[in-house]
Amino acid sequence: MATTVRRGYRYVVRKENGTWPPRHHNGLDPGLVGPRAFEHPAVKEWWMWLLREYRPRASVALVTPCSSVKPYTRSPTSRKIRGLLRRLGLWSAGENRPRGIEWLYLSDLLLLVPYERAEEYPACCYELHPDEVLQRPLLRSMVSGMLAEAIERLMDRGLERAVVFLPRKHLRLWNEAKKRAARWPSETVTRYTIFGFDGLPDALNALRRVPELQELL
Repeated sequence: MATTVRRGYRYVVRKENGTWPPRHHNGLDPGLVGPRAFEHPAVKEWWMWLLREYRPRASVALVTPCSSVKPYTRSPTSRKIRGLLRRLGLWSAGENRPRGIEWLYLSDLLLLVPYERAEEYPACCYELHPDEVLQRPLLRSMVSGMLAEAIERLMDRGLERAVVFLPRKHLRLWNEAKKRAARWPSETVTRYTIFGFDGLPDALNALRRVPELQELL
């Protein structure tokens, strides 16, 4: 049975499986819904950009999950994380982006999405539940393999450390990619909860003692 929950000044109906209904503020592309989205030209173009061109701005990455709310930047979790980064001095108000760290969203479809590109197409306009990947062995293997390759490429371009804040299903995909990769960045995995951050503030605050980051703050 669906339940109605108050969120802010609005009431939102929560689905029977406990998940929140998707919201697409920039619209939903019908061609980017479900597993068929993996065949979409825009998705394949994104993968190529990620593997061949994308260069992180910092050697340290914060890895958080994508969301049913799109763009991800408008999700409740993203708003809370932005507030945390501001309090820790890891946010540039002038540029409206993280300061000294790279914020990456882990996407079941697009692999990794930098915060600065999260509002762009196709990241803003698709719908794919993690189970649609995890419950399909071939698709799951393909995604974890490409994610492993993407992380290796980013290490070639300067990525050294990662603070990982992922729910169980996303973390499963992340760990499978880690097992398949020839090398992996030093990582701190913090417990994910929608109600609070637990160890995330401490993990991020510890980054301020990293010499490379101190030079940027």
